[in-house]
Amino acid sequence: MVARELNKCHNAPSPQAKLNSMVTLTLHNDLPTLDDKLEWAHELDRLCQRIQGCGTPHVLGIHGDWGSGKTSFMRQLQCRLGGEMPDDGSVADWKKFEHSEVQKQLQKKIITIWFDAWRYQNEPVPVVALLHEMRKQMALLPTVVGKIGKTVDITVRYALNGLADVAKVIGLEGIPSAEKIQRLGENWEREHNAQALTSDTIRKHLQEAIKCLLPKGESARVVVFIDDLDRCNPKTAIRLLEGLKIYLSIPKCVFVLGTNERMLVDAIREEISAPAGTSSEELKLRAAHYFEKICTDIYRLPLPAKTLELFSGWLPSKVHREALQSALGNKVCLPPNPRRLKALANQWERFARCTSFPRDTEERKILAVRVLVAAYVHQFHRDLWERWHFDPDFWAEFVAWCNGERSRNADGQPADPPKWATALKLTGRKEQDTWIPDFLNPGDIDIFWMGALIQEYSHQLVAKDFTSLLQGRQQNTSTAA
Repeated sequence: MVARELNKCHNAPSPQAKLNSMVTLTLHNDLPTLDDKLEWAHELDRLCQRIQGCGTPHVLGIHGDWGSGKTSFMRQLQCRLGGEMPDDGSVADWKKFEHSEVQKQLQKKIITIWFDAWRYQNEPVPVVALLHEMRKQMALLPTVVGKIGKTVDITVRYALNGLADVAKVIGLEGIPSAEKIQRLGENWEREHNAQALTSDTIRKHLQEAIKCLLPKGESARVVVFIDDLDRCNPKTAIRLLEGLKIYLSIPKCVFVLGTNERMLVDAIREEISAPAGTSSEELKLRAAHYFEKICTDIYRLPLPAKTLELFSGWLPSKVHREALQSALGNKVCLPPNPRRLKALANQWERFARCTSFPRDTEERKILAVRVLVAAYVHQFHRDLWERWHFDPDFWAEFVAWCNGERSRNADGQPADPPKWATALKLTGRKEQDTWIPDFLNPGDIDIFWMGALIQEYSHQLVAKDFTSLLQGRQQNTSTAA
């Protein structure tokens, strides 16, 4: 209902409204991109060098909160290593970014594989799905296709089939116990007249197959990017990690894991065994220690330092960008998360199209703050938005909370926050008449980032002025050209 109302303008359209009606609404999608808007170039180059020069087997963890840009970072890393992007629309505008000569040279010695773990979370043995994906992608690589075309190199076909054979054997038992490995090996021996297929033998078989498929040279290696491991259910996540450790810890292999470390540790915590009575904090430490045994090399994505600049870059109107930059200045009042900023930019445009930006510079600043606050609450705090939309006077209570006027009771003692605010944290706290920043984790999703902005502009942000935004009605004000 609210979304429909935002597109209605009940009063006579102003010149700005007419202009809005002629401009196509720009909505930003959440696809990973090769466009480096977060200035990662230096870090990408450094990690490329590490991947090319590290001893193998090696597991590199790329850690960041959901929405921090992990998939884009990993895709850019893959591209820098000479990897090709899929032609299925899963990477935005990748054809605009041609490989450099250096990257073309890297293609001759590095094979990159992409594996979306989340898509296979219902597989009983996820490492089998990984092996099948490796076989599928390797079979399409020009270097491998060229080898297959040579009749003298029938071993390449054998190597590709070998990946499938090993996957089949592993799939029969999942992660087998010692007793089951012995029985599985005896069956293999009867069928293939070969030695028992223990986990060591499986690794050796995989090692020979991958070595055959790789380009020649000591520096040749296969780099497997595993994305969204943290989105899998706990059993799948831990089974895939175990599969990597047991079967794919082999030379010439580098695995790059994209994870939200906090979510993955929580998933592992649900599955590991511990004595009865073990505290939740100790379980968390055990889970983190378990993950460290598999992934000893960890890189944590930096938070975007220039959130206002990044956010403004997604706004189509120069007038809007300038007004917002003038209003915010150096204030820290935007979530340092690319996905959330992009979603906020989408809401900004919808709300801005239902109002008119005045010519006066100061009035324009106030309106920019008003639009930003409304867009932020609408996008990230549904409960607050519904209260506010139903009762516009709720704004007064909202401002009082942001200003710390609800933090003390009548006796001057600390008071509990309002029930509607118990799950939220402000970026500052008020002691007497001074605001003191709290040292919160900027990656937390329960931070109300607009608090500092509302504090500064609380006298100019009057409840009745939000009416057009709450109800989607066009204001009749003079507009800038």
